[in-house]
Amino acid sequence: TYLHGASSDYGKDAMAPYALQWGAMKLSRSEGCKSYDLFGVPPRPDPSHPMYGLHAFKAGFGGDLIHRQGAWDWPYDEAKYQCYLASESSSSFHL
Repeated sequence: TYLHGASSDYGKDAMAPYALQWGAMKLSRSEGCKSYDLFGVPPRPDPSHPMYGLHAFKAGFGGDLIHRQGAWDWPYDEAKYQCYLASESSSSFHL
C-alpha cells in the first residue's frame, strides 16, 4: 500500500515520484504480490477538486478504481485520542 507521498515543482521534469512507484510495483510483483494499492483519490475525477493532481498521478498507472468506506480511526486510549483530535483541529497547518 502506498499511503502518503509528496513532491514539489523542483526537478519535476525528472518525474521521480513515477519512477519510485513504478519501481515499487515491479519489486512487489517480483516478490509475489498480486496487487498494489495506491490508497485514496478524490471522490470524483473533477479537475476543480484541490486533489485532482493526486487523482491524475495515480490514474496514470492504470488499474481499477475501487470505492471503499475509507480510513477509520480505532483509538486504544480514548482520552489521548480526544487530546489528539483537539490538537489537530487547533493546528495552524491545514491542507
